[in-house]
Amino acid sequence: MTGPRAGGIGRAAFAPAPAAPAPVAPAPAVASPATAPGRRVAFFGHDRIEPTVRKRIDAIREAGWSVVVYAFERDRYGGSAETPATDDVVSLGRTVDRNYARRLPRLALGIARALGRRHDLRAADVIYVRNLDMALVAWASARLAGSRARLVYEVLDIQRLMVRPDAPGRIARAVERWLLGRSALLVVSAPDFIDRYFRPVQGFTGAWHLLENKVMGHRLGAVADRLDRTRTAEPPWAIGWFGTLRCRRSLAILAAIADALGDSVRIVLAGRLSAEDISPRELAATLDGRANMAFRGPYANPGDLPEIYRGIHFTWAVDYLDDGLNSDWLLPNRLYEGGLCGALTLARAATATGRYAVAEGLGWAFPEPLAESVTAFLRTLTPEAFAQRHAGLLARDLATFVDVDGMRDLLVRVD
Repeated sequence: MTGPRAGGIGRAAFAPAPAAPAPVAPAPAVASPATAPGRRVAFFGHDRIEPTVRKRIDAIREAGWSVVVYAFERDRYGGSAETPATDDVVSLGRTVDRNYARRLPRLALGIARALGRRHDLRAADVIYVRNLDMALVAWASARLAGSRARLVYEVLDIQRLMVRPDAPGRIARAVERWLLGRSALLVVSAPDFIDRYFRPVQGFTGAWHLLENKVMGHRLGAVADRLDRTRTAEPPWAIGWFGTLRCRRSLAILAAIADALGDSVRIVLAGRLSAEDISPRELAATLDGRANMAFRGPYANPGDLPEIYRGIHFTWAVDYLDDGLNSDWLLPNRLYEGGLCGALTLARAATATGRYAVAEGLGWAFPEPLAESVTAFLRTLTPEAFAQRHAGLLARDLATFVDVDGMRDLLVRVD
């Protein structure tokens, strides 16, 4: 059984659009969820306030399934630790980003805490997990609790550890292969994860499902009437870098663009810092003295999307954190959020994001050195060229950016 690729790279090219973009009120019809009476998911998440974790939990509930959340917490700058009252949460403790030596003992404690709700594990029909360490916690907890639930293993990033050539990397890959053999379904957010890692590296031939990082349709009702997708096609060109800010090289490149273009460009940052990669002090030092750069801080998704994207011409969809590997393979949230909110994409050439943006007519992809390439592009970009590409963006079906039935379709495969 192979995984569906609908919605991935290679969709039909967009039709040429009129030169003058017309306002669009994006309010996709969202059907009432088909109920799944008594169907239950035990969701194991690495960070209960991380936006993609929250998105998955909401999507499962919207699909008509009940959810018990087993989740760790992580210390982050600019994030709220509040959990919505609608969640049934089992706290697994506090852990850290990308430090497996410090994380392993806490994972063992997480298993013990999960077993405090062993009756819910036994009652679950599906155990949905994010990332390898959570798959280990979930599998061990479920087996000790006597659960027969099917395991769904989702991977949104291929972590550095998984591609290391040394002994820790080999051990991690062996553990993942073992877990893949015990999973009912592998879920990925980009086709390159299958083509570049799971098939050639892990020898994976099982069932998989593509669940792109689109904006969830059921969450748009409160913001659709506030979205303004129109743009003034003239400088200063506004670039927005939104989401989890973790790429130090992107910060440096954006600062170089700001210095080179001065008043003809405006760069806005918003979201949460990944403190292991960009510290608040480093961000403050970058912004100091640059009047054309600003940081808006954390924002609610999707509630604040209309505000942070208002007037933004371009989404910065560039990542070097795992250059040549995960950074080249992923299709990030901001690619879809930006398109929905009326911003064109700026990406790197020779990456999945760059190929997608160009093939779908959603933006541009640039060669290295990126600071020089993007600066030259913005210096020569005419209002007419921007308006034409932007009109093509507005002409796209909103299903390009919005997911209405993705989680429901996924759960049907393991129900």
